[in-house]
Amino acid sequence: MKPTGFLCSPRMYEYDGWFFEIHSYCGPSPLNKDGNPRKTLPGRIFWKMYDRFAKLTKCQQNRYRVGGGCQAL
Repeated sequence: MKPTGFLCSPRMYEYDGWFFEIHSYCGPSPLNKDGNPRKTLPGRIFWKMYDRFAKLTKCQQNRYRVGGGCQAL
């Protein structure tokens, strides 16, 4: 069966006690454990963690990926 399309969503990661997504347009955003966006904006602690995460190689980042991305239909 050949893919007829793709369904894409932001990639989700769990790293250093944080659950977050990285959207291709909007960038990183912290999520609640149920996958919904947090009601408050991220503070310095989140951005310090994200700086450490961003310094990892793509292969290392993929170890912490828990969902999202593109799937062939």
